[in-house]
Amino acid sequence: MTPDHPVAAAWSDWLDILTVAGYPAHAMPRPPADPEELADAQIQARIRFPDELRGLYALADGQFPGFPRGPGPHPPSTNLFPTSDFLTVADALVHWGGWKDLHAEYGPSGIADFDRNITVRGDDPVRREYWNLGWWPLAMDGGGNFLAVDTDPAPGGAIGQVIVAGPDEDERRVLGTGVADYLRRLTASDVPAAEFPDEDPDDPAAAVLWWDVDELR
Repeated sequence: MTPDHPVAAAWSDWLDILTVAGYPAHAMPRPPADPEELADAQIQARIRFPDELRGLYALADGQFPGFPRGPGPHPPSTNLFPTSDFLTVADALVHWGGWKDLHAEYGPSGIADFDRNITVRGDDPVRREYWNLGWWPLAMDGGGNFLAVDTDPAPGGAIGQVIVAGPDEDERRVLGTGVADYLRRLTASDVPAAEFPDEDPDDPAAAVLWWDVDELR
């Protein structure tokens, strides 16, 4: 991927913005995803990843955990999406499989019961569904809610748009027309400055620097 690829440029700009705000963003991405693992995930999920999603995985296979990694001193860590960690391909496939199992367990009529509780924000072009198997988990918060890449949008939507779904999220909404657009919106947002936890002011190496941009999650 060339540095001027839309996702490469948007990802680099976004990590720079987080860094300027005081977060260790450049230390968090994992190495690029293995192409064979990426291909296998698409086969298993029967989802063709949009070019921008494949491009993001070509830059990083998710992130290192946004919490201290075992005993001993560690550098500060942070989340790379609002309140959410960027999932590896392997972890995303596990979560997608959990939703697939839910569909299999409840069947169409049972899933329809879940769908009745779902709303859509305004005219956002996203399906009013609890979970659609054309949605790929991109990032997850601590409560099991997801930013997802939508490969089965409602009429008027864009394949690859970034949406919100999960057990605590009853309102479906579109956050970006694609991965690059979402990253650009994050870059243009008002990211709060990093603050070390009050309970551990003398040990910044143990800090987890969580942040949020609530209009983009």
